[in-house]
Amino acid sequence: MELTVLERRHNPLLRREEVRALISFEGGTPTRKEVREALAKALGKDVSVVFVRRILTEYGARRARVLAMVYEDRDYALKIEPEHVVRKNEG
Repeated sequence: MELTVLERRHNPLLRREEVRALISFEGGTPTRKEVREALAKALGKDVSVVFVRRILTEYGARRARVLAMVYEDRDYALKIEPEHVVRKNEG
């Protein structure tokens, strides 16, 4: 899997960075866990502060667009992120 960060937007009010990325892959769409780990590694952050909101796979293509939120600290992230997003990222 190859990951390319397309846009990073700092949101000081919510103490996070909103990241849009493009992933290229062979076979099936990578899991949320794999994308989360690759994104954390690419950004130099801990996996616990990265939350993947959306993975949009383009039909027939071996690529997908990713929307993720990268927080300054985990405690604040758990207050802001919806509960279902936290469960999806940690499950």
